[in-house]
This record gives sequence, C-alpha cells and structure tokens, in this order.
Amino acid sequence: MSDTPAATNVPVEKVGGAIVARPRVKLMDEATFNAMTRAIEDAGGNDAAVTLLVLDLSGVTIMPSLALGRLMMMANACRERGQTIKLAGLQPQIRRVFAVTKLDTMFEIVDSVEAAIG
Repeated sequence: MSDTPAATNVPVEKVGGAIVARPRVKLMDEATFNAMTRAIEDAGGNDAAVTLLVLDLSGVTIMPSLALGRLMMMANACRERGQTIKLAGLQPQIRRVFAVTKLDTMFEIVDSVEAAIG
C-alpha cells in the first residue's frame, strides 16, 4: 500500500521561519495525518530555525478523535522545540469540536494562514 495519494493531498511550504501545511482532504484520517507529519518533517519542521507551524485546515470537515489526539501530540512536540502551532481556517463544525473538547485553549485558532503568519 502506497502513501503517495495521501502525500499529494498535503502540500507544505516554508515561508520565512514558518512552515505551512495545507491538507486538501475533507476527512483528516490517519494516512493523511501521517503524510502531513512526514511532509512537515521533510520541510524542516524539526529545525530550530522554524518558529511557527501553521496547519491550514480550511478544507477539513471531519476530524475523528484519533486526529485530535495526534494534533495534541504534535502541539506538545512543537512546544518542546520552542515552536508555536496555529490552526487556520477551521470550518464551523470543527471549531465546535475544539470548543466542546476545550482544545481551543490548547491551540491558537486563526481565520486564515495570512493571519497566522502576519
């Protein structure tokens, strides 16, 4: 089984000291999350020069509990490296999940990638 389709659904770009990941999926499943993590690492996500990680989740409409748990682990790893993690463009139903689970206190949630970087 190849990870290629999932990997192509998660473009990652480096913008100054920030890495921006843009998963192009409706469902943030395990394969997509794994592909996103690898793409971030490949772009230098573990590098000390990277101070900000932005996840553009504007296309994601379904986020299972597994993905929420993996996001928390990613946030903890970022904090250990002295990086900030921001979530951009959350759909209303995903925002509600973050509010109900109190995860909105763990993440900085912004309206757009531009707001996250600016």
